[in-house]
Amino acid sequence: MVSINLLKGQRHDDRRARRRSKLELFAGLCVLAGVWALWGWVAVDVRHTTQRLEQEMQAKQARVALLQKTNQAVLTLEKQQQAMISERNRLKALTSDLAKPIHLLSMISRVVAPLDVWLLHLQAKDVKITLSGIARSLEDVLKLAKEFEKTDMLGRVDVVDAEPHVQEPDLFQFSMNLFMDSTDHGRQNS
Repeated sequence: MVSINLLKGQRHDDRRARRRSKLELFAGLCVLAGVWALWGWVAVDVRHTTQRLEQEMQAKQARVALLQKTNQAVLTLEKQQQAMISERNRLKALTSDLAKPIHLLSMISRVVAPLDVWLLHLQAKDVKITLSGIARSLEDVLKLAKEFEKTDMLGRVDVVDAEPHVQEPDLFQFSMNLFMDSTDHGRQNS
């Protein structure tokens, strides 16, 4: 007859079940430890990423503040530049009329030959200049008028009067009108 020991099999099954439960517990603990390690790694990575992003944000805010400060400085400099340009234009407008008499006298001093012609009177108003003086001859008066016409500053030249001097008949008294070079130089004051 065959005898079966039922207790031995149950004991063997109990051992197997305990071993399996221990292995399942160990596997569960390993999975739990893995999840815990993964969560810790993610938390550390998130913390490092957050710190890095905060540093980048602070650096960008510092750059923005610097750009705003630079922009304000540029705007201030542009305002100062505009003020200086307007002041320069205002000064140029005020002094441009002052330069005309100097240029006129300089031009007259280059044209007049001091050994042949002596100026006694000079009057300038707007575009008309009236000269009067004494010359050694009538040819010197005409030569002076031609020299004035050659200049780039003057336009038309009108000799108004040229006659012998009352006290010195060898000399000639003259008077002439010069007009500054412009499109209407003879129309305003002729």
